[in-house]
Amino acid sequence: MISVRQSPVHGNGVFATENISAGTLVCVYGGELISSEEAERRSEARTKAAPDAPIYIFEIDENFCIDATNTGTENPARFINHSCNENCEAVWNARERRLEIRALREILSGEELSFDYGFGLVGFFEHPCRCGSANCAGYIVARPLRPALFRKRARMRN
Repeated sequence: MISVRQSPVHGNGVFATENISAGTLVCVYGGELISSEEAERRSEARTKAAPDAPIYIFEIDENFCIDATNTGTENPARFINHSCNENCEAVWNARERRLEIRALREILSGEELSFDYGFGLVGFFEHPCRCGSANCAGYIVARPLRPALFRKRARMRN
């Protein structure tokens, strides 16, 4: 259903190898379930050791994260790029205790999968967006925060 290969957006990406219907469970974001405090500790340590190395930690909520950094290619979900016009969503399945990547709409074979990373406004300038969509916010910021981002950027230009 999916494969990992070089992405025009950034690094590796995940692509549909067949059409995927809206609502379909595409894959699971695997990794170690850790506390938010442990995630912060690991992120800081990894950034200090190798500033440009990718960190694959997904924040589930204010208390828990999934660390997929050491899961390798058997976890393709960690290679899904952000887009301001996403075609997937990440949904925590509490009953199964797993993070599921589900199609928001029909995804055509060959199309790159993407979801909204949902980053906050603090330090937004450290996360430029390369998605290339017509409604790209320029930075990886959660959709509900984008109007505030646009106001903030306008004030910075003035």
